[in-house]
Amino acid sequence: MKTKIRYNSKKINEFKTILTQHIKTNIKDYLILSIVFIIGVMIGVIIINNSDEQSKNEISGYINGFVNVIQDEKYEVDKVKLIKISIIENLKMVGIIWIAGSTIIGIPLIYIISSYKGVCIGYTISAIILTLGIGKRIDFFYGIFVFTKHNCNSYNFNA
Repeated sequence: MKTKIRYNSKKINEFKTILTQHIKTNIKDYLILSIVFIIGVMIGVIIINNSDEQSKNEISGYINGFVNVIQDEKYEVDKVKLIKISIIENLKMVGIIWIAGSTIIGIPLIYIISSYKGVCIGYTISAIILTLGIGKRIDFFYGIFVFTKHNCNSYNFNA
């Protein structure tokens, strides 16, 4: 038996109004944060494109190994565990951003986190395109976030 969910259109319209007003008043902050994120993505692409052949071969080997494990019929993803881990990690990041945004001293930390996320995404997408090409990249798009999480936590940018 299906239950119908009733939406209170008055509350939804009120929420839309509040959200629209918030975006209008903070549009500069959103634009600056978006630009910082895009710059981070570009830096991630530049890092992978300027790395030496040995690093590119290691990255290709890692990605090919990951793809082979995923393609293996015996491999199954525990979706519930993956969702729990993802929610916990994202809530940690939201907490850090919220605490940093509460203080004037911590506001630059928000920009650093945004650029770091951009670097991770740019690096990951470039590595996947470099290894798999554009056609296969679409097939393994959902694996980007798993690779990003592992890659940015284990890669040493100073080496």
